[in-house]
Amino acid sequence: MEKLLLIAFLFYVLQMILTYFQVKNFRNNVDELRKKGVIGIGSKKRKLSAGTIVILVSNEFGDIIEGRMMQGFSILARFKNLKDLNGFNIGELKERMMREGSKDTATLDALKQIENQLVKLQAM
Repeated sequence: MEKLLLIAFLFYVLQMILTYFQVKNFRNNVDELRKKGVIGIGSKKRKLSAGTIVILVSNEFGDIIEGRMMQGFSILARFKNLKDLNGFNIGELKERMMREGSKDTATLDALKQIENQLVKLQAM
């Protein structure tokens, strides 16, 4: 019984350590991308399947400069580049996704965040 509790405790500690590194990776990606332009972060959480985090960066005209996505339910998931979205205007991409009935809520959330930030920047 004691061995079982010790093993459970060790797995818990390992999970905490790996979660720390995943959060550190997330922060490093956000900090790096924030230097490039206006940033939007979207997420899609699921209970029994992989969740998704999308980070998009646009210039002041609303054109996507770079995008990254982390997908998985493991604490070992890391960000991958989304080169397919580079060069798209955020308004056009959002409209296209809505028209096609896209269920990619993480990307849509990131696009909405960028739109909101661009409106604030233009109001200044």
